[in-house]
Amino acid sequence: MVERIRREFRKRDLCYLGALLLLPLIWPDPHLHHLLVLAGIYAILALGLSLFLGYAGQISLGHAAFFGIGAYTTAILTTRYSVPTFVAFWASAATAAVIAYLIGRPILKLKGYFLALATLGFGEIFLVMVRESRSLTGGVSGIFGIPWFSLAGFSFDTYLKQYYLIWGVLLGLLLFAKNLVRSKVGRASLAVATSEDAASTVGIKVAQVKVGVFVVSAAFAGFAGSLFACVMSTASPEAFGLSLSILIVMMVIVGGMGNLYGPIVAAIFLTWLLDILGGYQEYSLPIYGVILILLLIFFPEGIGTRLGIRLMYLISYRGRKKKREEVQL
Repeated sequence: MVERIRREFRKRDLCYLGALLLLPLIWPDPHLHHLLVLAGIYAILALGLSLFLGYAGQISLGHAAFFGIGAYTTAILTTRYSVPTFVAFWASAATAAVIAYLIGRPILKLKGYFLALATLGFGEIFLVMVRESRSLTGGVSGIFGIPWFSLAGFSFDTYLKQYYLIWGVLLGLLLFAKNLVRSKVGRASLAVATSEDAASTVGIKVAQVKVGVFVVSAAFAGFAGSLFACVMSTASPEAFGLSLSILIVMMVIVGGMGNLYGPIVAAIFLTWLLDILGGYQEYSLPIYGVILILLLIFFPEGIGTRLGIRLMYLISYRGRKKKREEVQL
């Protein structure tokens, strides 16, 4: 039965992948393509934060800072030093990961609200440094003229091409995250999320696990920031404030903590919702808040968790039904 369920999920994953590949071709609307590009970038951010928040049980309100570090790294390397975007893409993730390691060692000794405040402070410090470093970051105005992402001479200069690029990157990072969660490190992070004291008593190095997951999460944000800079062709501090950090946390919570697919679904839904509410600016915030409250009330474990339970039930029901039919024959 377990093997059959796994087989069915592989088929469903292939169906989802096929739908993602065909969706922009079936619905050739540039605005839709742009929304899906933004949703893919936010999904990468939410996927990385899900590892830290959902699997390691830690909270970060400064995740937008790592997103900004990735964007500014790509912007500076490509516009000032003519570094290829593909190289800048990896450099952005590496820069975000190194900074996460340097600040993670001291602040991850904190817990709960203190950790949230520490990460919030880091996010605000990043914004101040960006605004004040005019010679490097362009200050409040930011950096413009960032080239499109290109690989082997092929430029991703349309929303359709960027869609396949970003969702391809997201698929690769999703596979990496799934393997990480199933690995020894993933099991250790789940133990830390359950109880740090209990995890330490069985030999798990809690500090190393927390820092490691934090670094991976920041690297995901660096990848997303690099792609964002190439898509928008600009990097300015307004895009990397506290509101973005809260939005990403909401995507993880609404999607379901401890669930890799849920934050991706939530990223698509909330990106679409924000676009719809953009036409009702006077009432957008109250409507947005009411919708989030209703989602948390009716889906307390997240959209992805509820959908996963439904899928498991349907698959197991089909398996039981087929087995009864075989017995009757």
